[in-house]
Formats: sequence, structure tokens, C-alpha cells
Amino acid sequence: MVDAFRTHIMQTKELGTCPVRQIGGCSFFYMRISNVYIVIVVSSNANVACAFKFVVEAVALFKSYFGGAFDEDAIRNNFVLIYELLDEIMDFGYPQNLSPEILKLYITQEGVRSPFSSKPADKPVPNATLQVTGAVGWRREGLVYKKNEVFLDIVESVNLLMSSKGSVLRCDVTGKVLMKCFLSGMPDLKLGLNDKIGLEKESQLKSRPAKR
Repeated sequence: MVDAFRTHIMQTKELGTCPVRQIGGCSFFYMRISNVYIVIVVSSNANVACAFKFVVEAVALFKSYFGGAFDEDAIRNNFVLIYELLDEIMDFGYPQNLSPEILKLYITQEGVRSPFSSKPADKPVPNATLQVTGAVGWRREGLVYKKNEVFLDIVESVNLLMSSKGSVLRCDVTGKVLMKCFLSGMPDLKLGLNDKIGLEKESQLKSRPAKR
């Protein structure tokens, strides 16, 4: 596979044209970052957008560990760390958690050592994979508030486009729900919309006699 990629893509003049090439019975998805080629090889139909998104997120993760650099020297000096990260961010070809905030809780750059080191290994984190899989990157652990509260703001906007004659050309209503959460820990929160009040008002308006 490496020889086929080097012969048909790297040594040709077609660099920078199409990031997807089919050679034989395999498809090559590749990106060039600095002096490094990142190649994904698939033998069946695959989601190209998902593959490139995984590459972009993985490179951003590596840069966060390497101090912002991603080149040949950074890969050579941190190959042990890269192996550990790849083991966490992908299982059987399926992307997993790529959040640097979560992964840095379990994989620290100082804790990654060469297998030839004589220093005994630190105590591993129990069930680290399960903890990482169930964690979320946008909320840290150990949040405590004096009062558990949730505030919801409903923002709606009406867009209307009219012609010079007064006819409506286009109209739509857009809305969004903004939440401010002050809940301790990681509780399950269920929200429901009560349509009873609106339906009662509508029925009352329909039941009123028409004015003459």
C-alpha cells in the first residue's frame, strides 16, 4: 500500500488536485500537513467527509499534545504517545472521543515513556476507556452549585419579504432555545412543553360568537 501511494501520488505531478484517489481495488484519502502525508486506505465504500473530519480532529489533538507542532520530528519524538492516543480515539476503525480536554485527564504527556525505560509504570487508571467514552468535553466533573436551577430563554424572530405591491414573497419564523444550567454533578434533566394553555386559549377563541 505504501509503495502504491508513493508511486502513483507522491512521485507524480498531480499533487494538490484531488485528495481521493482509487488505485487498484483500494481508495486513498490523503492530506498533507507540513511535510507529513496522512493517508487513509479503504477497500470498500466509506464516508469520505467523516474520514477527513477524523483526520482534522486527530491532527488538532496531536498538536495540543506536541505544543502546537505537527511535523516529522514531532512524530518521531512522540511515537509512543501517538500509539496510545490512536488506541483511544479509534476502535476497530470507528472514531471515538477526540476531545483533548477529556483525553488529557487520562493520557498525560509526562506519563508516556519509552518501553525501554527502567522506571516502573505508574498505577493505571481503572476502566479509563469506559470513563473516557462516557465523558463529555463541554462539562467538567465536580460541579457544585448552592441552588440547582435551570433557566430557559426562547428567542423567536419573524422574517418577512414583501414586494412593492404589498404581496408577501417570503416569510418564515425561526427560533432557538437557550439554556443556562446551574445543576450540580451530572444529573439527568427532562424538559417538557405544556401545550394545554395554548390549546385552551384557541378553543375559547373559537367558541366565542362572531361579532356582527
